[in-house]
Amino acid sequence: MRTRPHERGSTSVFAVIVAAVLMALAGLCIDGGKVLNARATLTDTAEQAARAGAQEISSGSMRGATRFSLDAAAARTAAGRHLAASGISVDSFTVSTTSQDVVVSVEEEVPTTMLRIVGVDSVHVTATGTAHAAIGINQEES
Repeated sequence: MRTRPHERGSTSVFAVIVAAVLMALAGLCIDGGKVLNARATLTDTAEQAARAGAQEISSGSMRGATRFSLDAAAARTAAGRHLAASGISVDSFTVSTTSQDVVVSVEEEVPTTMLRIVGVDSVHVTATGTAHAAIGINQEES
Protein backbone atom coordinates (compact mmCIF):
# COMPACT_ATOMS: atom_id res chain seq x y z
CA MET A 1 0.00 0.00 0.00
CA ARG A 2 1.38 3.35 -0.96
CA THR A 3 0.71 6.50 1.09
CA ARG A 4 1.11 10.04 0.04
CA PRO A 5 3.61 12.02 2.11
CA HIS A 6 1.24 14.94 2.80
CA GLU A 7 -1.43 12.60 4.29
CA ARG A 8 0.87 10.98 6.77
CA GLY A 9 -0.64 10.99 10.33
CA SER A 10 -4.07 12.30 9.30
CA THR A 11 -5.78 9.17 10.64
CA SER A 12 -4.31 9.76 14.10
CA VAL A 13 -5.66 13.32 14.23
CA PHE A 14 -9.09 12.10 13.11
CA ALA A 15 -9.09 9.35 15.78
CA VAL A 16 -8.16 11.83 18.53
CA ILE A 17 -10.94 14.23 17.51
CA VAL A 18 -13.54 11.44 17.32
CA ALA A 19 -12.44 10.10 20.72
CA ALA A 20 -12.75 13.57 22.28
CA VAL A 21 -16.23 14.07 20.83
CA LEU A 22 -17.34 10.64 22.05
CA MET A 23 -16.01 11.40 25.56
CA ALA A 24 -17.92 14.70 25.61
CA LEU A 25 -21.12 12.95 24.52
CA ALA A 26 -20.63 10.28 27.18
CA GLY A 27 -20.14 13.06 29.73
CA LEU A 28 -23.36 14.75 28.67
CA CYS A 29 -25.26 11.47 28.95
CA ILE A 30 -23.81 10.39 32.29
CA ASP A 31 -23.73 13.77 34.01
CA GLY A 32 -26.97 14.90 32.38
CA GLY A 33 -28.66 11.84 33.84
CA LYS A 34 -27.23 12.65 37.27
CA VAL A 35 -28.54 16.22 37.05
CA LEU A 36 -32.02 15.12 35.92
CA ASN A 37 -32.16 12.54 38.72
CA ALA A 38 -31.05 15.14 41.29
CA ARG A 39 -33.66 17.63 40.04
CA ALA A 40 -36.45 15.03 40.27
CA THR A 41 -35.36 13.99 43.76
CA LEU A 42 -35.11 17.60 44.94
CA THR A 43 -38.52 18.46 43.48
CA ASP A 44 -40.11 15.49 45.22
CA THR A 45 -38.41 16.38 48.51
CA ALA A 46 -39.47 20.04 48.24
CA GLU A 47 -43.08 19.05 47.53
CA GLN A 48 -43.16 16.65 50.48
CA ALA A 49 -41.68 19.29 52.78
CA ALA A 50 -44.31 21.79 51.59
CA ARG A 51 -47.05 19.25 52.33
CA ALA A 52 -45.62 18.71 55.81
CA GLY A 53 -45.71 22.47 56.36
CA ALA A 54 -49.25 22.82 54.99
CA GLN A 55 -50.54 20.50 57.71
CA GLU A 56 -49.77 23.10 60.37
CA ILE A 57 -53.13 24.84 60.56
CA SER A 58 -53.53 27.56 63.18
CA SER A 59 -56.05 26.18 65.68
CA GLY A 60 -57.20 29.68 66.57
CA SER A 61 -58.26 30.36 62.99
CA MET A 62 -60.51 27.27 62.88
CA ARG A 63 -62.73 28.23 65.82
CA GLY A 64 -65.83 30.00 64.60
CA ALA A 65 -64.27 31.33 61.40
CA THR A 66 -65.23 30.57 57.84
CA ARG A 67 -61.61 30.78 56.68
CA PHE A 68 -58.59 29.19 58.25
CA SER A 69 -54.92 30.11 58.09
CA LEU A 70 -51.58 28.45 58.56
CA ASP A 71 -49.40 28.79 61.62
CA ALA A 72 -46.45 30.24 59.68
CA ALA A 73 -43.76 29.47 62.26
CA ALA A 74 -44.95 25.89 62.75
CA ALA A 75 -45.21 25.40 58.97
CA ARG A 76 -41.61 26.56 58.46
CA THR A 77 -40.42 24.31 61.30
CA ALA A 78 -42.29 21.28 59.95
CA ALA A 79 -40.96 21.81 56.43
CA GLY A 80 -37.39 22.21 57.70
CA ARG A 81 -37.75 19.13 59.88
CA HIS A 82 -38.95 17.10 56.89
CA LEU A 83 -35.99 18.26 54.79
CA ALA A 84 -33.57 17.30 57.56
CA ALA A 85 -35.18 13.88 58.00
CA SER A 86 -35.26 13.14 54.26
CA GLY A 87 -31.57 12.28 54.13
CA ILE A 88 -31.11 14.39 51.00
CA SER A 89 -28.09 16.67 51.07
CA VAL A 90 -29.56 20.10 50.39
CA ASP A 91 -27.12 23.01 50.19
CA SER A 92 -29.73 25.62 51.08
CA PHE A 93 -33.49 25.94 51.35
CA THR A 94 -36.11 28.60 51.91
CA VAL A 95 -39.64 28.21 53.24
CA SER A 96 -42.20 30.93 52.66
CA THR A 97 -45.84 30.92 53.69
CA THR A 98 -49.00 32.82 52.92
CA SER A 99 -52.28 32.41 54.77
CA GLN A 100 -52.94 29.03 53.11
CA ASP A 101 -49.87 28.14 51.01
CA VAL A 102 -46.40 26.84 51.78
CA VAL A 103 -43.60 27.22 49.21
CA VAL A 104 -40.32 25.35 49.73
CA SER A 105 -37.31 26.05 47.48
CA VAL A 106 -34.20 23.89 47.68
CA GLU A 107 -30.79 24.22 46.01
CA GLU A 108 -27.94 21.78 45.49
CA GLU A 109 -24.66 21.62 43.60
CA VAL A 110 -24.47 18.33 41.70
CA PRO A 111 -20.85 17.30 41.08
CA THR A 112 -19.97 16.04 37.61
CA THR A 113 -17.63 13.22 36.69
CA MET A 114 -17.06 13.19 32.95
CA LEU A 115 -17.67 16.88 32.27
CA ARG A 116 -14.77 17.85 34.51
CA ILE A 117 -12.61 17.15 31.48
CA VAL A 118 -14.07 20.25 29.80
CA GLY A 119 -14.05 22.34 32.98
CA VAL A 120 -17.58 21.83 34.32
CA ASP A 121 -17.08 20.73 37.94
CA SER A 122 -20.70 20.95 39.11
CA VAL A 123 -24.20 21.94 38.02
CA HIS A 124 -26.46 24.10 40.20
CA VAL A 125 -29.95 22.59 40.62
CA THR A 126 -32.95 24.42 42.08
CA ALA A 127 -36.38 22.91 42.78
CA THR A 128 -39.57 24.33 44.24
CA GLY A 129 -42.55 22.62 45.86
CA THR A 130 -45.87 24.23 46.75
CA ALA A 131 -48.72 22.95 48.92
CA HIS A 132 -52.10 24.47 49.65
CA ALA A 133 -53.67 23.82 53.06
CA ALA A 134 -57.21 22.48 52.98
CA ILE A 135 -59.72 21.39 55.59
CA GLY A 136 -62.61 18.99 55.02
CA ILE A 137 -64.26 18.52 51.68
CA ASN A 138 -63.20 20.99 49.02
CA GLN A 139 -65.91 21.93 46.59
CA GLU A 140 -65.77 24.40 43.77
CA GLU A 141 -67.73 27.52 44.54
CA SER A 142 -70.20 28.55 41.89
